[in-house]
Amino acid sequence: MVAEDAELSDVKIEDIKLEDGEGEEKTEELVCPFALSLLKEIKGYQNLHGLKHDDYQRYRQYCSRRLHRIYKGLKFLHGGKKFSNKKITPDLFVKDIRYMQIILLQAERAWAYAMDLKQFANTESRKQVHLISKLKKAVLYAAELESNCVSLKCDTTTQLEAKAYHHYMTGVLLFEQGHWQRAVVSLSAAQKIYNKLADAVEDSELYREKHDEMTPKVQYCLYNIQSMGVENIQGEDGEGLFQELDSIIANKATKSAAAVREIKWEGNSFTISNDDIKIQLVQMEDKIQLAKECTDHEKRLELYEEVLSKCRDISQLIRKGDKMDNVELMTDYFAYLRIKNTVDRFLAMAQQVADKLTGVVETRAGSKIARPEDLVRLYDIILQNYADMKDITSLDKDGDTYQMIDVNTMYYRTKRCFYIAECHLGQSNWLNAIVLYDKCTEHMEETTRAANALKSTNTQSIVEDLQVLSEQIYSQRCSAHASAFLQTQLVEEEMKEISSDKNKMLADSLEEFKLLKNVNDLPTIATLPPDFQPIPCKPTFFDISLNHIEFPDLGERVEKESSGLSSFTKWIWGR
Repeated sequence: MVAEDAELSDVKIEDIKLEDGEGEEKTEELVCPFALSLLKEIKGYQNLHGLKHDDYQRYRQYCSRRLHRIYKGLKFLHGGKKFSNKKITPDLFVKDIRYMQIILLQAERAWAYAMDLKQFANTESRKQVHLISKLKKAVLYAAELESNCVSLKCDTTTQLEAKAYHHYMTGVLLFEQGHWQRAVVSLSAAQKIYNKLADAVEDSELYREKHDEMTPKVQYCLYNIQSMGVENIQGEDGEGLFQELDSIIANKATKSAAAVREIKWEGNSFTISNDDIKIQLVQMEDKIQLAKECTDHEKRLELYEEVLSKCRDISQLIRKGDKMDNVELMTDYFAYLRIKNTVDRFLAMAQQVADKLTGVVETRAGSKIARPEDLVRLYDIILQNYADMKDITSLDKDGDTYQMIDVNTMYYRTKRCFYIAECHLGQSNWLNAIVLYDKCTEHMEETTRAANALKSTNTQSIVEDLQVLSEQIYSQRCSAHASAFLQTQLVEEEMKEISSDKNKMLADSLEEFKLLKNVNDLPTIATLPPDFQPIPCKPTFFDISLNHIEFPDLGERVEKESSGLSSFTKWIWGR
């Protein structure tokens, strides 16, 4: 972090004054009739004019051009050749919403100029000084905007957004100056306001994104001070701001809850007189609406968890309440809402798994791979919840709600059967998969008849989805049938090869190489007993003529041995 200028670091934010004018007087008699969503306005400017690509210079130039157009449109000019600074007085502020936009754009222009200078602040020290100066001006304009919104009694949401915007600009200035503890105070205050606004008004995604955008700065400050948590705020606005914020949001919820008194359900009506239950009910309905509109899967599940928590809180309030009418009907109604939102939560999870299976959503590296077994488990839970829903005593057995539960039960049973068949198809159990696809077709026809008989607009989506499912079943069944036929042919060929190989002797296949997979594949060495083979007949000759042949005497030709001294001498000498 670059070091700040010594003189500038000693100047407090409260001591900053406009260069050419003093602060304006507050006129409490005037009331501003306008309501401006500041964060939505700012995000619209930023996304369309350069900040998607971190082009702060382009955004600053746009703010200047827009300011000039607003000046001309309002005829709020600052003189011709000689400049004269005109102040936005309270009577002007309440006349046209564009005067509020002027102050907002001035703050945005100064902030964008500072962020543009920050890119060069590490190499040029004067840029850092200029950056701090521009941020101080942005804080001054933000303080002026907050002061006008509060003093002129603007819409409560506008006041809160102006407070959060002022705290955010203050936090950015203190962050650049290196005042970590004071920066945590301001940024955390802004985060709390945005977080509570997300729970109280529409467009919660914008407030949550802004909350998350400030988190790295807060964590960096905490890393530097290492002694203060985000919740430990002891600043100049401190707890008073948050108590005021809680009271404003609670009053707003109470006013909304005042209109929600009578509830009609299953042909019966009951009145909620407990203020705590009414406030919880309004907040729960807001959460349900936000969950339906939310596109982020993780945030949608978090919202459903909050809805279920609200249902549990309402049930506890009903049990603790004294002298309440229609307690049983109220208990059954909120039990029905709890089960219905539980089903919606698991349906959201099932939709994400189905999108991963079909390739609509890519599976992130390191995350769990989606399988058909996961969908079977989720649909089991959904069917169990529908079974619990049918046990609610206040439900009319002949009513549309009960019949719709039966249709949904049959529909999700069909989906469950389909994904069980997908499991067998993935395991190459072709015959089981074919049987299950046929069973799924039967369930689908039964569900379609029940949905058409109900004649409700809620069943149209079910019928359309079943038509798409019918095409998938036909395609997958043909694939399983073809795979089963190929497997049968391959088995027959393998059996023929095995039988032919086993009948072949080892002596007849000495010149053939065979890869033996197991002991049963060993060739036959010999057959016992051996087979008889034909051999040629060998003739037998009996030689009896030899007995009648007289051979000549050859004794005269045989050499006779000599006797006497010479023979004795030869014997001595070994001859």
